[in-house]
Amino acid sequence: MSPAALLLVLALPARAALSVYDAGKDPPPGTIWSEDGYHYAYLESDEDGDRWVVDGRVRAKGAEGEFTGPGALSASGAILLHSTGVLDKAGNLLGVSPAINGRRAGAVYSEIKSFHLSPRGVNAATVARTPKGWVVASLQGTGPAFAEPPFHVALTDKETLYFVEFGGAAWLYRNHKPVEKKPYGAASTSRDLRRTAGLYTGSDGMIYVEVDKTTFGPYNSATAPAFSADGRHSAFLASTLSEHGYDTLIVDGLPAEMKRCADCTVSVDDRGRAFQDVIMTGVSERAQIHMAFTGGKSLHPGGQPPRVGLAPGGKHFVYPMLAPQGLAVGLDGRIAETGAPMPLVPAPAAFDGEEYHYWSVTGQRLQLVCGSAEGPRAPKPRCAAVARSAGWPPVER
Repeated sequence: MSPAALLLVLALPARAALSVYDAGKDPPPGTIWSEDGYHYAYLESDEDGDRWVVDGRVRAKGAEGEFTGPGALSASGAILLHSTGVLDKAGNLLGVSPAINGRRAGAVYSEIKSFHLSPRGVNAATVARTPKGWVVASLQGTGPAFAEPPFHVALTDKETLYFVEFGGAAWLYRNHKPVEKKPYGAASTSRDLRRTAGLYTGSDGMIYVEVDKTTFGPYNSATAPAFSADGRHSAFLASTLSEHGYDTLIVDGLPAEMKRCADCTVSVDDRGRAFQDVIMTGVSERAQIHMAFTGGKSLHPGGQPPRVGLAPGGKHFVYPMLAPQGLAVGLDGRIAETGAPMPLVPAPAAFDGEEYHYWSVTGQRLQLVCGSAEGPRAPKPRCAAVARSAGWPPVER
């Protein structure tokens, strides 16, 4: 059998195993992706005006220059939070206001720095500038004004948390009330906001990492800790031997096997497995080759895009990748599909039960690619339902 024929045989099973849906034209850089990985939104402007596009359809229209970024998108894709210009009676610009799906939904500010939504879109927070300073406004009210905006904001449906620097220290606020003072210069939180972590520089000039009430260090450098989706596990990268790159991985407070790296990040799943993402080559937002490591070993030597998709409970992990047979999908440390569409780097790979999905661009068309950890013959009802609701037709492969 010739190499070409062999490659065709290897690719055939994948064409039956993956479902692909046409989700519209290739979106521009800066596209917003929902946390569950199913939905996307972007702002486009021309002489005909401004348009926020969600899942390939125009969600909101405005005059040229009326809508601005940034924005946030709920997990269901139903709520798009963004900003809109507000004019006085004479037609002069007063400022900007939060808007939901094109309709104004808040006070007028001189500037809006960022938007945040809880996964279901129940709680929304805006970081905005007022004449007195920067404030955070959310479902729980509006906080005090500060000289600088918060450096970390996180939400649940019922709670708003942020870290803000003033008076020479960082303060943790919950629902706009001060809780405790920290020395942090960077911070992170678990999804349920029960756990907090941060980095700070000690009096000796070294970097220290605090996870909850436990301090680690000293280090030459470190990353803010990452928490698993269920909040039970944490992981961070640090350097003890060099000022360039990382040579230490701490998982749940203990050293773990790792791959020394420079341009890299770490994530951790619900089983406490840490996954390093290392950029091997990066030319642009999309032109990148990454390697993923767990336990100090590469998931596959061919290279992968960033952000390994992690299933709830730590049951599975998935990563589109380059393989000897061409493009493939790696699942739980093995090649599950060959002949897979090329993944889009900025968008996350994600799980929905036993199903996994990621985004691809083929021929200037955005495509949702779906598979199953249960094998080629397993149905993919959630992906199919999302595609049907959004009006994305299946792609023949």
